[in-house]
Amino acid sequence: MPAPPEDKPTGVNFFISGIVAARNGKPYVIIDNGETRIAQLSIAEARSVALDLLRAASYAEADSMIVRFFKKHGLEGGPLAAFMQDFRDFRHVLDTEKVETRHVDPDTGEEAQ
Repeated sequence: MPAPPEDKPTGVNFFISGIVAARNGKPYVIIDNGETRIAQLSIAEARSVALDLLRAASYAEADSMIVRFFKKHGLEGGPLAAFMQDFRDFRHVLDTEKVETRHVDPDTGEEAQ
């Protein structure tokens, strides 16, 4: 099997840092590129973005493996496109599944309202 192509640098760098705002004492996450502040996120927003990045990386990795497998076995074109659509539809159903949640007070053990 041939070696995978070398990753080419994009020339884009991002820096992530945490701060405590002097104006309100709340924690924030800063994303910048060394010259410009790209975003200032609340902790909840930062966690959401982090999960989105992990999810997107996982999806890209799985999709890439599927494309590589189909190409290796000469099944490009229609079969690959049909499989990818079914796979992505299946993944979407799993991603939109509702999760039951409840909150319990750690001191009392009672369910919080």
